[in-house]
Amino acid sequence: MASPRQRSAEKLFVVYDGECNFCIATVARLKELPSRADLQFVQIQQLEQQGMLGVPGIQQVSEQQLYEKMHVADSNGVLYAGAEGVVRVLRTVKGLSVLSLLYQLPGMSRIADAIYRIIASRRYEWFGRTEQSCSVNGCEWKPPRQNNNHPEGGR
Repeated sequence: MASPRQRSAEKLFVVYDGECNFCIATVARLKELPSRADLQFVQIQQLEQQGMLGVPGIQQVSEQQLYEKMHVADSNGVLYAGAEGVVRVLRTVKGLSVLSLLYQLPGMSRIADAIYRIIASRRYEWFGRTEQSCSVNGCEWKPPRQNNNHPEGGR
């Protein structure tokens, strides 16, 4: 049985490129860090195979947009993309949440967005690409079962 703290943890879906070495390494590191949220890591390639099911709100994002930026979705379907998505995840990671405050300083969001765009556009060139998109247990993720009798989508 889950403790009250586990039940109350927010759930965030982190949609990333499972062929990007930098993205895979970042996800592997995030999995090691303590988070106040239930972080679900979902590869874009998994979404393509499963028909975009299971991640709230992701259906409104085109395939091209998914590959341009990492997307983070909360359980209400609110989406955060690029640097804003990184900051959304950082807010939940113990010890790194203070970094998310920098994004709120005047001009910092524009700088962070520009840096994110540069890295994202050159990620394969700088960090390489793998054809094994399940290399960090990403293929273990299964979309939640849809159950219309329960508001939370399950038991």
